[in-house]
Amino acid sequence: MEESIRGCQALLEQQHGLRVSLDEPLSVHTSFGVGGPADLFIEPHTPSALAMAIRVLRANAVPYVVIGKGTNLLAADAGVRGAVVSLHPGLSRVEVKGSRVIAGAGATIGKFCHVAADAGLSGAEFTAGIPGTIGGGLNMNAGANGGSMGDLAMGVTVLDSDGFAQVLTGKDLDWGYRESRVSRESLCVVEATFAMAVSSPERVHQAIYEALQNRCQKQPLGSRSAGSIFKRPRGDYAGRLIEEAGAKGLRVGGAEISRKHANFIVNTGSATAADVIRLIRMVQHTVYDRFGVWLEPEVRIIGELPEELREENRSVCAFGRTGDHNR
Repeated sequence: MEESIRGCQALLEQQHGLRVSLDEPLSVHTSFGVGGPADLFIEPHTPSALAMAIRVLRANAVPYVVIGKGTNLLAADAGVRGAVVSLHPGLSRVEVKGSRVIAGAGATIGKFCHVAADAGLSGAEFTAGIPGTIGGGLNMNAGANGGSMGDLAMGVTVLDSDGFAQVLTGKDLDWGYRESRVSRESLCVVEATFAMAVSSPERVHQAIYEALQNRCQKQPLGSRSAGSIFKRPRGDYAGRLIEEAGAKGLRVGGAEISRKHANFIVNTGSATAADVIRLIRMVQHTVYDRFGVWLEPEVRIIGELPEELREENRSVCAFGRTGDHNR
């Protein structure tokens, strides 16, 4: 693969609108702050550059993973063989047109939320404080407080795994709980159009402030984490189960179950990806032994894992298919 990587690098460096580097440490591109190097790291700054990069990678049989800001992502300590394509900060444009907001896949959800508020457009207040980008939020249909990204999306421009574009309506995307057609078919979001309601900037900003204040009181937003680690089990809450099972504060190496919110794992300063994976597995078993509920991770894992973690990681939602798209 090394020859293919070098070939892709040479081709991509000739293209406009791309930053290309070798052996880029993923620890600086993930909110957890852990992860080894990506063989090839690509930052497109235009949709056409993104499409070209994907086509070059496919033509040279180089596997790739698309990421946003890395906030729902755990990169393996050994790094990622192949390419990582990062949509943030390159595709971060957010534009208001009447009562609609058009946002690039690399725009943070926070930026989208505040641009809408400045324009007096309501509907996205529930997203306040959700980490990550528009692309990742649509990939997993991120949500909070009874709302989800799929509720707002009118149209989404995506690329398939060969780099060809299509525009899908909100209905086309078959939204589910923490999933969508984007994730199921490994599509790559380029941009999305959201339908909003007309309000006043003051009212919308106040609602955002209250949502953020509520999050700050309940979640360890000042610590390095990947947001919620586990999906909500049917009829219950992962955080409640973890706390009731006595796992709050549990620690493996530098990874710890947050003492503020039990559905967060925080990097206390020296965590490795292996620490986080082992802690996830430990919590799953602890909760299952107590309540008979197997918690399904929300965080995504990319890259090469050591042999001793591969078998147990099958229940920790690892993936690395060509075209996977993350936050």
